Amino acid sequence: MIRKADDFMTIRDIRIKIFNEELGLSNSDIFDDDDMKIDQFLIICDGFIIGSFRLRDVGNSHKIERIGISSKYRSKGYGKLSLDEIKSYSKKANKSKIILDSMYDVRNFYAKSGFVEFGDVYCKVRIPHVNMYFDV
Repeated sequence: MIRKADDFMTIRDIRIKIFNEELGLSNSDIFDDDDMKIDQFLIICDGFIIGSFRLRDVGNSHKIERIGISSKYRSKGYGKLSLDEIKSYSKKANKSKIILDSMYDVRNFYAKSGFVEFGDVYCKVRIPHVNMYFDV
């Protein structure tokens, strides 16, 4: 289940757990001034916060940013369920497309949910990434 976050501290805590502790990224890599301007969402399972993301409004599209699920909950279907809920949310918001920057090593996860790669591989926060989109 996803829901909008009421409190950025909750987003901050889960993001630090996933991106700092599990992926080794610095705070400057995972936080920016846009955090206070963009809608933030929590990914919840059985009452526990297991991940988060933010959703940027880009005209007729939504852009998923800073998406992450705690390692304990990966490969159990929560990522796919979250993407399905994001697709539904974007459809209700009359968006025609969802875009994201995928870490290169997990691009197949998004492809299984219908996302399509486009453009060249590039480095973001010292990790290879590729752009992807989904037509809503």
